[in-house]
Amino acid sequence: MEADKTDSPQNPEQKTSWLKLLLALLLGLGLLWFAFKDCDFEMILANLKDLDIFYLVVVFITGLLSHIVRALRWIWLLKPVADRSISLWNSFYATIVGYAVNVVIPRGGEVARLVAISRMEKLPWAAVLPTMFIDRLLDIASLVILIGVSLTILPKQILDEMPWLVPGGATMAFISVVALVLLPRTHSILSWLQKQPLIDKTLPQPIKEKLSELSAQFDRGTKSLLDPVAYPVIALFTAVMWLLYGLNFYFMLFAFHIQDKVGVKNCLLTFTIGSSGNLIPTPGTIGTFHVLVKESLVKTAHIDPNLAAAYATVLHLMCFIVVTCVPAAVCVAVNAMLTNKNKNSEETP
Repeated sequence: MEADKTDSPQNPEQKTSWLKLLLALLLGLGLLWFAFKDCDFEMILANLKDLDIFYLVVVFITGLLSHIVRALRWIWLLKPVADRSISLWNSFYATIVGYAVNVVIPRGGEVARLVAISRMEKLPWAAVLPTMFIDRLLDIASLVILIGVSLTILPKQILDEMPWLVPGGATMAFISVVALVLLPRTHSILSWLQKQPLIDKTLPQPIKEKLSELSAQFDRGTKSLLDPVAYPVIALFTAVMWLLYGLNFYFMLFAFHIQDKVGVKNCLLTFTIGSSGNLIPTPGTIGTFHVLVKESLVKTAHIDPNLAAAYATVLHLMCFIVVTCVPAAVCVAVNAMLTNKNKNSEETP
């Protein structure tokens, strides 16, 4: 009878998670098909043969630097939580492993990132969680700024074909502002709710104490939003990080020898529209990135669709696969070696 219980089917939550993953994958594959359905694959391969390898290396470097800058920004966000220096290695390790997991499981990397930094730095997860919210909200705010700048130079044709850009940007701006304002007040809101008669009488005392503890930890994680000293540093890291993201798009133009055809303005538009694909949760942004980047190049710079598809494919491969999975694999291997070395040294009399 016990064996029957052990072999019981997955619970509803697991089934829902697998269903969401399957739907995300199908969405990504559908968009990928849409991006390439009218392309000539022989022409795409022909465009790949002329790639300048030097600029692929440059894109790898700028992409890796952007992850390092994100890890540095996260250290500043984590300062109120740790009350000590956070290791850059641990911050980078958690960040890059999270990105690698996102390649397979949309948003799954956030969980991996949370678990990794909490264990490595021995931090309460409830306090780390809001720093990750802030991290993502800063990204959304940066994207809103990019969209705002791009709308001033966006051709009317693109705006007509992508009418969601304006309401989408306005919605993201509203959500970012509201969330950044409410996050530092979450502890006060939860404390107020907990004191309401219905909740206060319903919840057992141990649960109320645990909720209060988690709420206080969460509150610590939002303190960077109330520290004026941290503002310019976090803003600087954010600006540098997004500059590096943009340079990935720009240097890839040189890899395909189309820098004279696209130019800085159209590269900015392609970068903005392509980056908005991160908001659609497909594994590794597959499909969404290809469609948006390809169509942006075709519509703004009148690049041949086969060449635009090749550009989007290589850029996606470099930025979302190579620059994340390769460093993540190296980090996991190095961390395993360091762990075994420390374990052996502790066991040696």
